[in-house]
Amino acid sequence: MQQLPKHPSNDLFSTNFKPHLTLPGFFPGAGGFFHGHPNPNKRFLFFGTDFGPLNYQRGLPNTGGEPKGVVTLRQLRSIIAQAGLHLDDCFLTNAVLCMRQGESATSKFPIWRAYQDYVLACADWHRREIADCRPTAVVLMGLPHLEHFGKFLFPELASYWHGLKSMANVYAQGREVFTLANGTSVLLMLHPSFWHAHPARLKARAIEHLAAWASTEARNAGGT
Repeated sequence: MQQLPKHPSNDLFSTNFKPHLTLPGFFPGAGGFFHGHPNPNKRFLFFGTDFGPLNYQRGLPNTGGEPKGVVTLRQLRSIIAQAGLHLDDCFLTNAVLCMRQGESATSKFPIWRAYQDYVLACADWHRREIADCRPTAVVLMGLPHLEHFGKFLFPELASYWHGLKSMANVYAQGREVFTLANGTSVLLMLHPSFWHAHPARLKARAIEHLAAWASTEARNAGGT
């Protein structure tokens, strides 16, 4: 794995940490895998936005990684089960490869505007990793990917999502899925932490896409 992008010290975030690659939880704070599934094959990459506070990340060895009860992990595991994906095939990562300063993991995080140079460096890092592992699908979870990071990661999404301001708009236009030139699929999905707050039809559509890719993976595996 390539070295994470560095950035000078500032009041918003820190790049002065080491990932706990042997612990379950979202990368870069942890290893990017679910409890009990330590060797993800990286067929499906699930992108959150950012990991959380630096102090939380440094305390993960004491908790054995991110706790199973963390809402994002719990809900995402349920979504993946409904779609029929294998947890071994899922890599959990975040758009920005840093830790927050302070104690809050949920407060507004204006890194997209204040430090766009760093966000672009993270997008470049992810593109290289994606080119290396050649996943079946990249799943972008949450509104910040529509507003900011998805277009940084895959510039072709800027025109594809032009004028669409909400997840409901994207799904109404049938533009939640995009296929890259290399054949990798991209899905814009509702964030698992807020899964309960969204219409059932949007959730069902997202799971249908994941299930179709899971079926394709199973057929391909059966033919090898």
